[in-house]
Amino acid sequence: MTRRRLILGALLSALCLGTATLRAQEFTIEGLVVDQTISRVGHLFYDALVAGWEVPENAGVITVHERPDIFAGNIIWVEIDDTIVFQDRMGTRTTGIEEKAEAARHYLNAYIQMQKDSLQELEVY
Repeated sequence: MTRRRLILGALLSALCLGTATLRAQEFTIEGLVVDQTISRVGHLFYDALVAGWEVPENAGVITVHERPDIFAGNIIWVEIDDTIVFQDRMGTRTTGIEEKAEAARHYLNAYIQMQKDSLQELEVY
């Protein structure tokens, strides 16, 4: 009976150590733009956002999210490394998607530039 407990304890310890090792090896892919939208309008917004946009170097992981909204159709927001940079309401029609995607690109580029500037200031000190 104690031998079984000893073996079981050793197996559980090995599993826990293996899990900790896997967590330590996680990494991010810089400049990756992830589509987490759910509707046709959301997918069109994502396509308009990435079309012709060269993601700046060291931008982090950019994720486009969407959720339904009772009043506006859908709410779309864009995050860089879990920080919301852009958010807007999208109706059920496809008009104005390009303009909103252009606005999102503007905010994303400004945020990325701000991050680079703050990192450069930190390197000076």
